[in-house]
Amino acid sequence: MNAHETERRMLLTPVLLLLLAERPGHGYELVQRLDPMGWPETESAHVYRVLRGLEACGSVVSRWDASDHGPARRVYTLTDQGAMELALWFVRLGELHGILHVFLERYVQLKDAAGPVGGPEPEPPAHRYMRRIRK
Repeated sequence: MNAHETERRMLLTPVLLLLLAERPGHGYELVQRLDPMGWPETESAHVYRVLRGLEACGSVVSRWDASDHGPARRVYTLTDQGAMELALWFVRLGELHGILHVFLERYVQLKDAAGPVGGPEPEPPAHRYMRRIRK
């Protein structure tokens, strides 16, 4: 696993807390709800590990929900402690958002500050990407 994947995996905790604040859900459903949030193809085993950890520390509770149409499923619900943890993540991620915004803005300005050396150079793909997402 590379550093980028590790960083994304660490952010799964607040994302799952947010999804459970929106409404309770079972593991497979939560995996599906991650996709539109920018988390395609998330490993379900990792989601279940995070959910078990959140339950062990009291941020979520689970109960078995019997179904007439299939096996019983464990449905997870956010606790008051989990809601407080989500609020703390909101503050932390808000601070991180500000830092990342400054970083991204300064990165986009690198080309302009450096200027061409020895003639015009084609714009690096990263710069094109950053200009595109700023629009």
